[in-house]
Amino acid sequence: MKAFFIDENNSLKSNIENLLKWCEKKEKNEELGRTYFNNGILEEKMTKWEEENGVSIPKSYKDWLRFSEECQIDGNTATFWGPDRFNSNYVPEDLVVIGEVIGDGEVVCFSKSKGEFVNYFEGSKKNERKNFAELLEDIIDDKPILSQSRLQEILAQIATKERENK
Repeated sequence: MKAFFIDENNSLKSNIENLLKWCEKKEKNEELGRTYFNNGILEEKMTKWEEENGVSIPKSYKDWLRFSEECQIDGNTATFWGPDRFNSNYVPEDLVVIGEVIGDGEVVCFSKSKGEFVNYFEGSKKNERKNFAELLEDIIDDKPILSQSRLQEILAQIATKERENK
């Protein structure tokens, strides 16, 4: 994996460094799915999006964007975008979609009013987090990104399909 520059003042510096180490370890063990980190974003691009939309991007996500405007982490584990791809499709009005997790349609959003992060899937909020660092920690620690209820739904679907195939 290539070397990355992380500004000393970036509040996510240690989280990003830990994520990169996690990726390197998985890569050494030949377990890492497609992973890339694009260059960071210009401040003007974030400011322009905020002005055009009347919404503040949470500080922790701005710090992520300063590191990487767009990325894919370990295949379908997580994908995060810059403002050019932010949207509010299929989510409540208070949420802005900034990426995807698990590759099954579950999206990661931030709340316009609270600045907190949530996963959103099939009409429900899942895994609320106060800042973007908590989401990175879940990835690094290999904690399930899925909520317990979503995991149970998937396991039930698998069991149903297995019964149908017998």
